Amino acid sequence: MAKDFGYFLQSNDNSCIEQIYPDKAKILDKVKDLDDCVYDFGGFSASGVLDIIKNCDVVIIPCLPTYNSFIRTVETINEIISINPNIILLATNYKDDREEEFLENELDKRYKDIPTFYFKNSKIVNNAANYGLSFTELYNENSLSKRSYSSFFNEYRRLLKAIRSKS
Repeated sequence: MAKDFGYFLQSNDNSCIEQIYPDKAKILDKVKDLDDCVYDFGGFSASGVLDIIKNCDVVIIPCLPTYNSFIRTVETINEIISINPNIILLATNYKDDREEEFLENELDKRYKDIPTFYFKNSKIVNNAANYGLSFTELYNENSLSKRSYSSFFNEYRRLLKAIRSKS
């Protein structure tokens, strides 16, 4: 996402981001407040995170199709919503209709006013990390990738539009 927007990317979690986005990505113990930056906090709270969240245009919170993940999502929303109500939920990595229904039932029932985007498990996520390309770059590689990634990318495009409208 950072690459598609041309933004910086910071994380407090060890990952491959510095290798795949070398000029604009940094892993830091304590992230810095920057303009035009996407932050990845690795799913855990750390010093300075809430101060950064307070200044963000949008806070994206993921939820996997497990009850434990749903509980953690609820806790995160409760912790953040008074600091920054501009939340977007990502229901991610579901593999079938049953898992998607679980996410829809739990998230839509509880959070009708929070925009939610649904991303089925897709190779595009691993391919982005493996090849250092953004979702948009992967999608636009050729006609086969456009067919393979079309469902994921259509939802991703909707997500980018929602983020732009809040920025």
